[in-house]
Amino acid sequence: MSDEITQNEQQQMINRLMRSGDGLNENAFVTSAGGKIAGFVARVISLNEYNHYNVRAVQINPSGIEPTIVGNEVVAVNVAEDFMQDGTLAAGTIVIMFKLGEYYCFYAKA
Repeated sequence: MSDEITQNEQQQMINRLMRSGDGLNENAFVTSAGGKIAGFVARVISLNEYNHYNVRAVQINPSGIEPTIVGNEVVAVNVAEDFMQDGTLAAGTIVIMFKLGEYYCFYAKA
């Protein structure tokens, strides 16, 4: 007999752990075959207009070291804010940004 756990047994174990309250919270990015990285870290530079912000991609460094800018400035939409009013998110806020079609988007409450 093999010592390998089947995929079905793994799923059953996860379900038991989740029901008992001792489980793990699992998160994942789903990408298509040949797809690029789904999300990346960015820093808010300034408010552009309404819920649109100027942002730049950054690389997170070890604790105590400022994030390193690695990308060009782009305009991104904060989908957590009303699109008919000016946004209130502070400059310097770090967000996880996604490219959805032609738009860069993130969700961050002020």
